[in-house]
Parts: sequence; structure tokens; C-alpha cells
Amino acid sequence: MKNYLLLSFCILLSSASINAQNIEAGFFLGASNYQGDLQPTHFLFGESKVAYGGFVKYPILEYLTVRASITKGTISGEDLNSNVGSGRRRRNLNFRSIILDFGLQAEFHPLTIIYGEKKTFSPYLMAGINGFTFNPEAFYIDRFYALAPLGTEGQFLEGSGVSPYKRFQVSIPAGIGIELKVSDYNTIGLEFGIRKTFTDYLDDVSGSYPDLNKLAELDPLAATLSFRKVDAEGELLPFSPEGSQRGNPDANDLYYFFGVNFGFNISNILNLGGGPSDYSIF
Repeated sequence: MKNYLLLSFCILLSSASINAQNIEAGFFLGASNYQGDLQPTHFLFGESKVAYGGFVKYPILEYLTVRASITKGTISGEDLNSNVGSGRRRRNLNFRSIILDFGLQAEFHPLTIIYGEKKTFSPYLMAGINGFTFNPEAFYIDRFYALAPLGTEGQFLEGSGVSPYKRFQVSIPAGIGIELKVSDYNTIGLEFGIRKTFTDYLDDVSGSYPDLNKLAELDPLAATLSFRKVDAEGELLPFSPEGSQRGNPDANDLYYFFGVNFGFNISNILNLGGGPSDYSIF
């Protein structure tokens, strides 16, 4: 699947360079966020981070455009953001992860069907198939530590029944947007896109606590970052959590991108092969 997505992405980029007519290229600037075990029920703007990327678009029909895109952003979460007295707050976990998201999407412009041509103002729906990479890290004392190699839920313990997770995954993107044609050369648009994933480990939290004694023998740091013995109020937690719930394995994680797309009509800018035209961004 990873090779398929990369091949499809390259094919679209190649078609863009070969068929310059009506090709649009541009960049995205906005923010990223996520929903998962460290942010399960609400959207925290304080956890939003800068996201950016690029895209190439090719119109197949008046109302249907194919887009290849690549976007990079950071997601994060922290149990201390939960309500005082919450079990998640006492769990006292945190993470961040850089997401590199790429793939193919289709934009459907419904008003074009009604009016027969794309108008200056055009809302659209977006869906497709993407791949992404991630690498969750936790902050401890004075630095961040990569969590996947540690196996904080016993992934590397013999007989644990928990397999290591892959840091390349497939997602299903879907979203809504509004595109405004500024001139024959430029478009600008707003978009909100959600990525449905098939993993519960964007934040390295999913199932139950492992046998911490065995985990400490294998790697003391793994045991420390699996169970943060000091709670949010600075008290040492008195119980052993082995086998108790650490996360919710019944709900996979999601991540979001929202922001502004800036597009440039390559064929008009280059005057269809006749050399750069008298071009202004405005």
C-alpha cells in the first residue's frame, strides 16, 4: 500500500508536468490537531500546531478535480488538560508526534453541476486515500523520548500478546472546503479535513498496562514512561496497574488539518508554453 500511494502520487505529478493545461499547483498553511486517548471527547485549540504542505490539482470533469497533496504537521496531547479529578489526569501521560501525510484526493464541486460551470465561489467536498508516518514521543524530565521502540504496553515482552505497531499507516481523508477564484492566475480557499486512521497508537496509548516488573527488567525507561508513578498533584500512586485499563482499544485515533490553500494556475502563468506571461499575484 505504501508503494502504491507513492507510485500514484508520482504519476499525478508526472501528468501535471506533461499536461500543463489547467494544472494548478499551490501550498497549504494552517494547523493540525488530533483526537485519541489523550484527547478523547473535545477539540483543544491549545493543542493545535502549525501545519503546512503543497498540492497539485488536475481537473477531470467540470465538477471533479483530482489532487495530489503532501502535508506536514504536529499533533499532541496531555492528560493534564483533563478536568481535575479525572482518571486521565491521574494517568499523567503526554505525547507529541510529527505527522507526514500524503496521497490522492478528489474534490467534488456540486454547484458546478447546477450552473454548468465552476463559479468564482465554489464550495466542495473532499475524499480520497492517504498514507502517513508518525512517531510518538513523550516528555520526561528535560527531553522527549521516542515511545514506539520502548514498547510501553509490553509489545516486546514475550507472551504479552501485544504486537509492535507500524509507524506507516493508511488513512481515509474527508473534508469540506470553499474555493474562491481571485483571478485567472490564483485561487484561495479554506479547508477542514479529517483523517480516519486504522491505528490506536498515534499517542502510544491503546490497551492495558503490562507487567511493569518484567518491563523494567527489559528497559527501565519503558516502564517509567508506561506508568507515570507520580500523579498530577505530585503524589506517588500507591497501586500496581498491571492489567488495568491504560487506554481505549475500541476507538482508533483521528487527526485533522484545517487552514488555507493558495493555488496558482500553472498554464496561465506560463502562457501555455509561450514563456512567462505578464504575471502578477494580484
